[in-house]
Amino acid sequence: MARIWLRLVNRGHLSAKLAGEVALVVALAITLAFTWSDGVSTASDTPFMQGSGNSLFSGDPFLVARPNVVTPDLPPPTAPPSQLLIPSLDVHRAVEAVGTNRAGVMNLPANAWNAGWYSGGPVPGAPGDAVIEGHAGYPGQPMIFGRLVTLRPGDRIVVVLSDGSRQLFLVDSMTRIPVGTAPAGLAEPYGPPRLTLITCTGHFDKNNYSYSSRLVVEASYAGVI
Repeated sequence: MARIWLRLVNRGHLSAKLAGEVALVVALAITLAFTWSDGVSTASDTPFMQGSGNSLFSGDPFLVARPNVVTPDLPPPTAPPSQLLIPSLDVHRAVEAVGTNRAGVMNLPANAWNAGWYSGGPVPGAPGDAVIEGHAGYPGQPMIFGRLVTLRPGDRIVVVLSDGSRQLFLVDSMTRIPVGTAPAGLAEPYGPPRLTLITCTGHFDKNNYSYSSRLVVEASYAGVI
């Protein structure tokens, strides 16, 4: 699993209003810092599609039919996530809240088969970008996010919160980024509710048990189901 370095923005003498807006903003640089291998190499069997930037989705934007979700005017959720469901990948796993160690590195879930939700960021379904990471596994031995690269636009991701509510997200985009970089807006605590899933991908170095890239899946909020 990619572990994440988090550096809190220095708020210094910001005004109270501005401080409130950026209180939880973090600069997230995704880096490799684990004690065993991670990720399924997709460099050979899943080449980049043609398109703008590093997007893995090609051609014209998909016209995705949104599900019929009726969402009343509810306050933002506050209960932490407890389960992650990705129906198209047959993923149904527990979610652990994880923080950071003294070095500012995002901790791994105690159970390697579970997903890790960054508890310093938004709850899935609340304003901002909720971040969940997961192991992809060894080459040929996929774990929870081992088939994340096969997601397509419009695929459903459901995050079940501890209060039993189910927050629905629809896949929008998928990109690969180099180790040590992060997509814009990662873990921001403001803006429309959204979800980012992160795992390892790219070339697997069997000598160092490391991967060259990170796979980032971004999904937009579709309501409570």
